[in-house]
Amino acid sequence: MPYALGLAFLAGGVFLWSLNPVGFKIFGRASSASDDDLITLKRRCEDLEDRTWELRESDERNAGILASLGDIILRRDASGTLVYANAAAHETLGTKNRIAIGEAFALPLADMSPASHGNEEARSSGEHKNISFGDIRLETARGPRWFSRLDVSVRDAVTDQPLVQTVLRDVTDRRAIEEQLLAARQTAESSSAAKSRFLATVSHEIRTPLNGILGMTTLLRDTRLTKEQAAYIEALETSGETLLLLIDEVLDFSKVEAGKLEIQSKPTHLVALIESVAELLAPKAHAKGLEIGTYVAPIVPELVTVDAMRLRQILFNLAGNGIKFTDEGGVAIEISGETGTSGSTSLVITVRDTGIGFDAEQADRLFVEFEQFDHGTARKYSGTGLGLAIAQRLVRLMGGTITAETSVRQEGAVFRVTLPIPEELTRAETGTSISGKRFLLVGGSRIENPLLAEQLRDTGAEVNLMEPDTAVPKDISDRFDAMLIDSGTISQNTCWLEQVRASNERSPAIVLVTPSDRDQLDRMRKTGFAAYLIKPVRSETLMRVMNRVLDTRSRTSGWDDEALEADHFPEAPRIPAISSTPLKLLVAEDNDVNRILSEALLLKLGHDPTMVIDGSSAVSAAAQTRFDAILMDLHMPGVDGVEAIRQIRQIETRLGRDPVPILIVTADVMQEARMQAEAAGAAGYITKPLTANALHQALVSIQKAAG
Repeated sequence: MPYALGLAFLAGGVFLWSLNPVGFKIFGRASSASDDDLITLKRRCEDLEDRTWELRESDERNAGILASLGDIILRRDASGTLVYANAAAHETLGTKNRIAIGEAFALPLADMSPASHGNEEARSSGEHKNISFGDIRLETARGPRWFSRLDVSVRDAVTDQPLVQTVLRDVTDRRAIEEQLLAARQTAESSSAAKSRFLATVSHEIRTPLNGILGMTTLLRDTRLTKEQAAYIEALETSGETLLLLIDEVLDFSKVEAGKLEIQSKPTHLVALIESVAELLAPKAHAKGLEIGTYVAPIVPELVTVDAMRLRQILFNLAGNGIKFTDEGGVAIEISGETGTSGSTSLVITVRDTGIGFDAEQADRLFVEFEQFDHGTARKYSGTGLGLAIAQRLVRLMGGTITAETSVRQEGAVFRVTLPIPEELTRAETGTSISGKRFLLVGGSRIENPLLAEQLRDTGAEVNLMEPDTAVPKDISDRFDAMLIDSGTISQNTCWLEQVRASNERSPAIVLVTPSDRDQLDRMRKTGFAAYLIKPVRSETLMRVMNRVLDTRSRTSGWDDEALEADHFPEAPRIPAISSTPLKLLVAEDNDVNRILSEALLLKLGHDPTMVIDGSSAVSAAAQTRFDAILMDLHMPGVDGVEAIRQIRQIETRLGRDPVPILIVTADVMQEARMQAEAAGAAGYITKPLTANALHQALVSIQKAAG
């Protein structure tokens, strides 16, 4: 019976299952879903284990890197309590400077030595938002060491608490190198300052007696002299001027080297500038039987923005160098221009000579200071070897370049300078009164005649060059409107002119002469020359003379016309005419010779000087007497010139006087001295050697300013 009941119950369950299959499906699905979740969870656990392993490896790797670097890592909470310190911290700082977790954060700062204290002040750590950085000096197990400190905000990975992490890296070796470099720089700066003081002192001490030499020479020249005495005076002046040039070269090089030269560009008449350089160098060139000529291309604007003083110095150095190394021929200064691919404009200056030239080996050291081609006791060429070095540095300061072409010896050297300019290159109008005229230029010149021919051709004229040994053309009257004959290259110029006159009585002849030919001008005029031009020929004078001669062809002579430039003949330095308005002057000069010189020059200029020997005497004299102007030496014992000016200005303020003009007359050419004098109230600055013209012009300026 029980068996039957159990069988019946089982049969009923089977029946019910057969009637409701949906329930069994749900049950199966639930079981299957649980298995999938378990599998997913298992996979996630495996992934987490892998990532944990990777993070553990990364932490160990980073910890190994930090340990190898030896960086100290410290962490502190918001209250400043140390919560973490790595092994490097304990190892580096040692037991004596022990740091402990849970205590207040503090670094064992080392005492600063006097030598390094100033450096630490400049490198102290500073705060910027949440970051501190800088170098600090700590006590360590190995003694005081320098560390680079970096503080940055972080968060605790477990508690998410904000922390400040400090990383300290040992930079003692770097600091030692920096301190050595700093000491070396300070030593170099001290040496440079000492050199500048030395050069300023030596320059002043040399210029002071040189002022007496050249000044007394000028006074002596103004007396009656025999020809022999005049020759001696000229030699004395030449030697003094050469010494002055050497001093200026050394000072200029020192200023450029120290970076104390400033470029001041302004519109400049370029033609007048290069012609003035040629005229200054002409006596030296003519003394060696050389030519010197200039040429400016018509594309160059009349006004060019450059530093005129520095450009003049560059040209003077390059052309003067050419004269020194040339024995035959001469030196040419030519200026043109070029436009770059970007539209920028440059001035192109070419200085060429017919001298000894240089080879490739010498070209490498042309612009090296104190370098010269000939050395030793048998030197032929004098000088400091600074001219080209100064020119190169000035060109670079002006933003340009300078190059030298290697050449075969005895064929000369060529130097090219390019300087950027803001002006555009435009060809000037060539329509002049001599356009279409035909000129014959006779002479064996290698420099000046070809340059003159180019100038005339630029105006639209036709020019033929002819050697002096060429026979006179029979049809010369039909071929040429005027002739220019170079007296220096035609020994028998009068005979040649007589032959020309036999063939042509109409074409005027102009003779080219040097200043030394002045005594022959009367004979040349009587011979039949219509006019003369002084070499080196100014472009403006050339045009005026040519126009005058062509306009007066019907006259017998245009020789005495005022348009002809007789002022090209340089007169020997003379004392200017006596001033029509004598000035009552106070002169403070401690050097006996220079005091005598100053008094003599002022008396010859018609002024009334009162002489004192130092600054304190000048202050006393200025307080007692009202002077029209004061000439003050800068360096004097006791009260120097600057202090004397200050005291005089104080006295004038106290007494209610108008300030008297004070001129500094000194051998100190340094810019610092000039600035000090101007700041003290000086009205002018005259550098020695003192010349009568410079003194005269300064006093005239004072008179004009006073009204």
